Amino acid sequence: MYKYYPIYRLTIMLDYILKCSKCGSTFNFSIERKLCSKCEQGLWLEVKTLSLDKHEGEQGIWKYGGVLPNVKREFRISLGEGDSPLQNSLRIREEIGVRELWIKDETIEPTGSYLDRCSALFVSVVLSMGYEKILTYSTGNLGASIAAYSSRAGIKTHVQVRPTIDLGKLYQMIIYGAEVKVVEAFREKKIKNTAVAVEYDPLINEAKKTIMLETFFQLNRRLPDYIILPMGEGGLVYATYRMLKDISRSSTSCKTRIIGVQSEDCKPIVNSFEKGLDFIEPESESRGRIFDVSVSNPKFGVAALRAIRETKGTAVSVGEKEVFEALSLLAEKEGILAEPAGSLPIAGLIKLVKEGIIERDSTVICVVTGSGLKDPKVMKEIAHRKSSLGALIEELSGGFRLSPTKTAILRLLSEKNMYGYQIWKGLREKYGICVKIPTVYQHLNELIGKGYVKKGESKTVMGRRREYYSLTERGEALV
Repeated sequence: MYKYYPIYRLTIMLDYILKCSKCGSTFNFSIERKLCSKCEQGLWLEVKTLSLDKHEGEQGIWKYGGVLPNVKREFRISLGEGDSPLQNSLRIREEIGVRELWIKDETIEPTGSYLDRCSALFVSVVLSMGYEKILTYSTGNLGASIAAYSSRAGIKTHVQVRPTIDLGKLYQMIIYGAEVKVVEAFREKKIKNTAVAVEYDPLINEAKKTIMLETFFQLNRRLPDYIILPMGEGGLVYATYRMLKDISRSSTSCKTRIIGVQSEDCKPIVNSFEKGLDFIEPESESRGRIFDVSVSNPKFGVAALRAIRETKGTAVSVGEKEVFEALSLLAEKEGILAEPAGSLPIAGLIKLVKEGIIERDSTVICVVTGSGLKDPKVMKEIAHRKSSLGALIEELSGGFRLSPTKTAILRLLSEKNMYGYQIWKGLREKYGICVKIPTVYQHLNELIGKGYVKKGESKTVMGRRREYYSLTERGEALV
């Protein structure tokens, strides 16, 4: 158990300056200050880079202590984050048609997300400053990560989540010991002896620099032509840009172009880039399923725009179908099981190569930020589509149990649309299932309620009305 020290006795980090990523205003460091009070945009820490060298004797992100805020060794918390593989793609590279493709695989981090780097720094600073609790507002990954690192440090964690949270991430938070509360909207508030963690926090974003630095080392101090990143708040894009500037000043000229990718369902940064704006037009709240990057008013949006433009990169959006195809491609071709948000860079790469924006003789890095095991709903849906084990998957996952009669009805409807009497007759003749016609309609109503079957066209034949039934997309996947 780590020893707590009263806040007033500690001077750690008080000499650091917070600088606005948009207007350049500066503030003395305070862990309570998250945004610029003048323009409400994200802040970054002015940390003097002492060294780009990797310190092999340290654990986790502390190997890169030369680019991070100084934290005394006795307060440094780590679960072994960092050192994620830089996978040299052969099969996706050949399929897409680029000369050199590297995949930075952050799915192997302790809680399955690149945010473990961020939690290591944030929790270490919080511990060193004597806080007793952490409160975080999270769409999923940050809450799970903070909960894990707080448990390591012996700090109590409270997480507020929305009802749409991915089930795998909720399981993580609870099992790590966090107290979880479901809310409709996040509202920051000050609580005594409690540090607040949000994804646009200056400390959270400072640790994201280590991905670019680590990649630089893994490429033997070489930089790619492009680095492709998912965008939500825009903090990963801006942190990467800042690290590239430090690398360029210290060792080599930098011609790396940054590409930011957003979902079609929520793309305020992409919209501003395409319109040539130097500000972000907030969107209404996204109804899409890629929650972790669905940020309607990103706090590092302006900074991300500047990073992309100054590196002569681009911003692109991709649809849900493209994302799920990229997710499947990563798994089948490279053995990397990513969550939808983590698959955005591959989806963006495919689109930009097809459009001729990324040249085929380029060296490209795609950063895959999170594991697919965190999103069992999406994994289940894709597994349905890719196998003939739909009924078994449903039963094993605690879903709707398909009786032999329901399974037979689905199989009949997979052959053609049918009306009630046809289904009743098919059950008897093809499957030897003898039930009454009202029972057939009862099964059909239950299948409709679960989203596997839908009513189609109606026809009147010889004065009798016939309602035809067909499989939904979900039903087709199940069969």
